[in-house]
Amino acid sequence: MSLKFANKKKLALYALLACISACGNVVIAYVTKIMLNSAQYHRGSLKQLVLIALLGATVLIVIMFLNFEYRYLRFDITRDINIKLKDKTINYLVNQQADSQKEGLNLMTNDLKQIELLKTTNELMIISEIAAFIISIIVGLLNSWLLTIIFVITTIIPGLIQKLFVKDIQNKASIWEEKNADYTQAVTDAINGSKTAMLYDVEMPLVSYVIKQAKQMENALRSLNYTQGAISTLIITIADIFSFIVPFLIGAILMFNGQIGAGTLVMIVQLSNDFINPITMILDQINQIRSTKPIWNKIEKALHSKNTSPTSSFLSFNQLKIENLTYIMNDKSILKDVSFTLEKNEKILLMAPSGFGKTTLLRLLVGQLTPTAGSVIIDDQHIEDNWNKAHEYFGYINQKPFIFDRSLLFNLTLGKKYSKDELMNAIQLAGLTELIDSKGFDYRVGQNGNNLSGGQIQRIEIARAILAKRPILLADEATSALDNKLSLQIHKTLLTNPNFAVIEVAHKISDQEKKLFDKIIDLSK
Repeated sequence: MSLKFANKKKLALYALLACISACGNVVIAYVTKIMLNSAQYHRGSLKQLVLIALLGATVLIVIMFLNFEYRYLRFDITRDINIKLKDKTINYLVNQQADSQKEGLNLMTNDLKQIELLKTTNELMIISEIAAFIISIIVGLLNSWLLTIIFVITTIIPGLIQKLFVKDIQNKASIWEEKNADYTQAVTDAINGSKTAMLYDVEMPLVSYVIKQAKQMENALRSLNYTQGAISTLIITIADIFSFIVPFLIGAILMFNGQIGAGTLVMIVQLSNDFINPITMILDQINQIRSTKPIWNKIEKALHSKNTSPTSSFLSFNQLKIENLTYIMNDKSILKDVSFTLEKNEKILLMAPSGFGKTTLLRLLVGQLTPTAGSVIIDDQHIEDNWNKAHEYFGYINQKPFIFDRSLLFNLTLGKKYSKDELMNAIQLAGLTELIDSKGFDYRVGQNGNNLSGGQIQRIEIARAILAKRPILLADEATSALDNKLSLQIHKTLLTNPNFAVIEVAHKISDQEKKLFDKIIDLSK
């Protein structure tokens, strides 16, 4: 239930206001009863009838103003729940470190919107419907217990019919969820791959594929919506027959026999809307809530997950030892029996041809992957397959660093707080002083760093590693996409820094750059 993430005081106030809102129909029914019975049996005077009508209107106006707060509170609670779900879900996705964006993007956009529309909103409305039902039942029993009981009993039948269609709705919801995820990914690929498509003149096939996925998604949604609508229509029809026509016939017989007055009959009929409608609405709302079950199952993984990442601390080491490290995936040997040692502040170059598994080796070191065999040992402490422990020892320079579409300052600090001296020291060591002086910390770097050069992007990645003060810096083909001059400049920045050790993996590097390393290991041998 998504309402467990709502503020308890707001939820209690909402329930109270829902009860007051439900009294509107009761006021109308009760005033109608008094006026009709007075007219039928000639009780009181015309002046008293007018006063009763004015009193009823006044109460309805008061309820109207309270309804404004009731409706605002419903949207406010929905907003609070949405924010909490988004908070927990994005935390889960970030900590999960999934390579694929497809599921996460869909989860944060379409899926959470469906939860708001079909689950949270309906759960809040069920509270309102229950309040309307209970209040109407109490008033009905006080005025004609026999007729009220007949109305209540006949409302059970629609519920029995509704249960026959639950699985069908859930199956269609699952199909729609799958097609919706495929469509979202197709749109993402089309937008991100637009330049490639234009280069090779394949815009039409790309667009056609997106439209194909859109049709499949819309067809699945049409099937789901039609099924829900058809079942709702069936339930409403059955409810009208068994919960309105039959009890009304009995009420007419009681009135014919003089057991109740016209006002009482009209009152019960008026209240019967709150006997029938809440039940049918609740059943329909339950159907819609159940249709979100496949989505909610995914979101619950995020809700039940715990962020186990420890608070970063400054670590040091004397020796990193790799012993017979082996990694096999899908019965294919990616790495086999890799062994070497790294001393404090030592700079090592690991060379191997493309496809050897150099990136896999680095992911094994930081604990993102579990080795099939072998060990990663820092100062006699095993850290293999322990992300929480291992990653605190390592900075990481990617061949294509990720740049956020935000300011230079954020891309340097990644939102962490550093002193001015720490920040300026990292900027100077990474060779970013000129960029900061000319553009300033608030300069927007653009999507994927489009407003920066390749060398500036790499230097931002270096500055991040320097600020983090990790004792070991991993470089994954860090300069392979740069020209020789810029590659040499960046290597001098990295390899002459005495504050950290370096493990760089590369398949091509100049002789001049090789001389900057303390040790070169050819993994292919």
